[in-house]
Amino acid sequence: MTTSAAAREAQQAFLGLLAQPLVTPTTNRLLHRHVMRHQRQIADHARRAGYRLQRVGRAVRMIRVPIAGSVTAPPRPATAPGRRLLSLVCCLAACCEEVSGTVTLQRLSDMVRDLTSAPGVTVGAYDPEQKPQRRLLRDAAALLAGWGVLRRRTNDEKMMYDWTEDGAGPGAGYEVDRDALLLMTSPDVLAAALHPPDPDTEPDGRTVHHLRALLETPAVVYADLDDAEADALRKGRGLRSADLAQMTGGTVEARAEGLVLVLPDDPDHPPTVADWPRARAADWVALLMADLAGRHGDRTPGGAVRLTGAQVDEVVEDLASWRGDYMSKDQRTVPGTIRADAETILTELGLLRVGADRSWTLSPVAGRYRDPDVTLVDTTEPTR
Repeated sequence: MTTSAAAREAQQAFLGLLAQPLVTPTTNRLLHRHVMRHQRQIADHARRAGYRLQRVGRAVRMIRVPIAGSVTAPPRPATAPGRRLLSLVCCLAACCEEVSGTVTLQRLSDMVRDLTSAPGVTVGAYDPEQKPQRRLLRDAAALLAGWGVLRRRTNDEKMMYDWTEDGAGPGAGYEVDRDALLLMTSPDVLAAALHPPDPDTEPDGRTVHHLRALLETPAVVYADLDDAEADALRKGRGLRSADLAQMTGGTVEARAEGLVLVLPDDPDHPPTVADWPRARAADWVALLMADLAGRHGDRTPGGAVRLTGAQVDEVVEDLASWRGDYMSKDQRTVPGTIRADAETILTELGLLRVGADRSWTLSPVAGRYRDPDVTLVDTTEPTR
């Protein structure tokens, strides 16, 4: 069946909201325009997966309503904000509620200091006299700007540097987008997260769970499910495949180990899943380690591959002797770097679980990735 250009645009906008759940004209003008143009279709896609599309003014948010009190989520990225930074983001957002018009970072800093030092507040006190804490507040403001809550009005980086490093000057000027702020701090979203929904109004939890796992992970392995749920997914995989094809334009690969959602390549839109492997040494080593470990480990009936800690060390040694000339200086000279790089990236991607005994368990999904051909180019040869 041929998909119209409008339907493809709606699918890309839906995927865009999965990658960037809160969008305004400032944060992503093209995505915002497509979301507004196809709002009804996107809302229908969202309902199928148990999401909710909410709009306030020109700000739009894709809300992931929990299912039976839980939220399906991809593995946490290594670069995700820490707990302290997120707590300052929340405090900063609360202070933005009191702002009308423009505000400087110095003024927001004073407001956060007063808020965290108030009686009854359980968040650790923020001290603007300490440089590390000013840096954290700068990063919190940058996150709010990325989400569209704050719009930076000044471009003088020296002002920001002077405030962050020396505590001097106003830092930067911002304007608060109240529509985006309201969507971010919506009490309805908090209530949905804290209180289970009415069973009579909640969509089929099993179906929604499967759709979300494929959308957000984007693979479901039968071995990770109980027997009843795995059997239900096998029987309903045709329906789930059709749903996801209509929602995303992608295809679902049915394998013995489970299901994998493969999204269409589109150079005009950013990836909605992890951008991996990239052209850097750590990604390349992780890819090679996954391939070698998958070939030399013990395969379980469910498709996973297991290696002892000693076996992983042997794979590292083999890789270093085989492809060491292609590696970075640290990977070649600093013991443990190869393994650490591979574990960090593969764990973040959800392809690897590292045991307390340093053993590895590779997901069946890792079998999709293989060692790339690498060729050294002799730059001394003349070009013709």
